[in-house]
Amino acid sequence: MEKLLDVKDLSIVFEQGDASNEVAKQIHFDVSKGETLGIVGESGSGKSVTARSIMRLLPPNAQNGETSQVMFMDKDLMQLSEKEMRKIRGKDIGMIFQDPMTSLNPTMTIGDQITESIRFHQKLKKNAAKKEALDIMKLVGIKDVDFRYKQYPHEFSGGMRQRMMIAIALACNPALLIADEPTTALDVTIQAQILELLKDIQEKFGTAIILITHDFGVVANMCDRVLVMKDGEIVESGETADVFNHPSHPYTKRLLDAVPNLQKEQKSVSSRNHPEKTLLSIKNLQKHFDMGKGAVLKAVNNITFDIYENETLGLVGESGSGKSTTGKTILRLHEATGGEIIYEGFDLNHLNNREMKDMRKYMQVIFQDPYASLDPRMKVIDIIGESLDVHGLAENKQARYDRVIELLELVGLDPSFAMRYPHEFSGGQRQRIGIARALAVNPKFIVCDEPLSALDASIQSQIVELLEELQQKLGLTYLFIAHDLSMVKRISDRVAVMFNGQLVELADSEELFSNPLHPYTKKLLAAIPVPDPAYEATRKKSSEVFDAAAYNALTTTFKEVSPRHWVAVPDEPSNQ
Repeated sequence: MEKLLDVKDLSIVFEQGDASNEVAKQIHFDVSKGETLGIVGESGSGKSVTARSIMRLLPPNAQNGETSQVMFMDKDLMQLSEKEMRKIRGKDIGMIFQDPMTSLNPTMTIGDQITESIRFHQKLKKNAAKKEALDIMKLVGIKDVDFRYKQYPHEFSGGMRQRMMIAIALACNPALLIADEPTTALDVTIQAQILELLKDIQEKFGTAIILITHDFGVVANMCDRVLVMKDGEIVESGETADVFNHPSHPYTKRLLDAVPNLQKEQKSVSSRNHPEKTLLSIKNLQKHFDMGKGAVLKAVNNITFDIYENETLGLVGESGSGKSTTGKTILRLHEATGGEIIYEGFDLNHLNNREMKDMRKYMQVIFQDPYASLDPRMKVIDIIGESLDVHGLAENKQARYDRVIELLELVGLDPSFAMRYPHEFSGGQRQRIGIARALAVNPKFIVCDEPLSALDASIQSQIVELLEELQQKLGLTYLFIAHDLSMVKRISDRVAVMFNGQLVELADSEELFSNPLHPYTKKLLAAIPVPDPAYEATRKKSSEVFDAAAYNALTTTFKEVSPRHWVAVPDEPSNQ
C-alpha cells in the first residue's frame, strides 16, 4: 500500500523553566492510504502529543528534535511555515479532538463552524458552503439539518457534538483523519455509532485514520495495525491480530489483561449474606424536573427495587436514562417528586434537614469526575477530614490526622499525600482520594456514580479491585452506576437496567448477561466493543433495531419472569 504519512525520529521536549521533559522519544511509524492505525497506551504515554505534533499544534514551550521528520504527501511538515500549515490543516489532514464541548466554539452556530473551513479552503461563497455543510451533516447522521445548522454546541447531546466534530474534520474531505480519543466518556451505544460512522466514511472516501485511544476493545474493532506507547516510546507494534494474540512486551500484556471481557468478567465471590437482608427499599420513586412552559422531564419515573445488605447492585443505561438522578435522589441530593426511600426502616423523604444530616454518616457517594469533585484549594488532609469535622468524629487534631492517614493507607496511598493538593495527583490517585473521603464517616451504603468513566482500563481494574476489597473488609453495600457493562458484570451481584427514567430489567448479574430479555438490554450488550465469541449469538440477535420511540409509547409493567429476573413487559401486543 502507498504510504501517506511517514513519521521519522520524532522527539518532543517540553521546556519548563530550567527543566525539560521529553514526552516523545525517537518515534517511528507510517500510515498507508485507506488504513486505520491505532495508537494505544495509558494517560501520559505520549499518544495525543504525538498526534498534535503531526498537526503542528503543540504549545510554545514544546520543541521537536532536530532530526524529527513528518513526511506527508512528500512534504516535511516540520519544515513548513505556519501559513503553509494552515493550508494543510482541515484540507488535507482533519482532526477530531477528545472533548467536543471544549473544542467547539460556544459563541458560533454549528453551521458557521462547519462552513468556516469550507470557505477558507475551497473558496466557496456562503450559499454554496452552506449546501456543502448540510450534506456533510447528513453524512454524519444528523437529522433536521436545516434546523440543527442554526443551533449552538450546548444544544446538542455528547454523541451529537462528537458527530459535529467529525463533520468539521471531514468538511474538506481530508486524506488523513486523526481521531484523538473520539469515544471517551460516551455511552457504549453512542460509541458504537461513532465507530460505525468512521468505518462508513473510510469505505466511502478511502480516508486514512489514526485512532488514538486507551481502549483495546475499540482498537480490535477498528484498526489494521496498532502501536503501543509507554512513557513517550513505542514499545510494540504490528498487525492488530498479532499484537492481540501474541503480545511480546510486558506492558502490552498488562494492558490486554485489563481489557474488560464479558466472558471472563464475573464476580468470583458474592458479597451478599444469605438469607438476604434488605438495606434499602425504593418504592415508586419519582423525580420530575419542571422545564418551563408546562413541560416536565420525568427523569425518574415510578421505579421500584431493593438493595440487599453487603451486595453490589449495578445500575446501567445510556446518558439521560435517569441512573445518576436515581442515585442522587436516593441520597436526597435531589428532592424526590414522589415515592418512598426506606433505609433500615426510615423513610428518608420524611426526615428534616438535621435528621438527614445525621443519616449521611451511613450513606455516602463517590462522584464521576475525581478532579471536579475535589476542592482544588484544599489539601487532601482537609478534603478527607472535612466530613470528620461536620459529624464530630475526631476528638482533636491529632485524632483527625491519624484517621486521615489511616484512610489513605486503606485506599493504597502514601501518607505523605495528605499535605498535597488535588492537581498533584493522577486520575486514579484522585479517585482513591474520593473513595477515602467517602469512607471517612464509616458508611454502610455508598453510591458509586460512574467512578470509572474518566480512567484508563488498567486504572479502572485497580479501582474495582479496591472497591471489592473494601467491601469484603468493611461490609459495604454499593449502588454501582455505570455505562461500562463489562466492569458492571465484574463487580455486581445483580444488575438493573434503566431506559428513559424507567426500570426495564433487573436480574442476577450472570443471568442478565447470559440471558437478556428486554430489547434495550440486548442493544446495550451488542454495542460493547470487545470481540467475544461466547456472546456472538447475543450480538447477532441484538443487532435488530430497538425502536425507542415505539417502545416508549407503550404502557409497560415490570413483571417477575423468574425468582431472580424481572423485566418490563408491554401490556399491549408489541411488534418488537
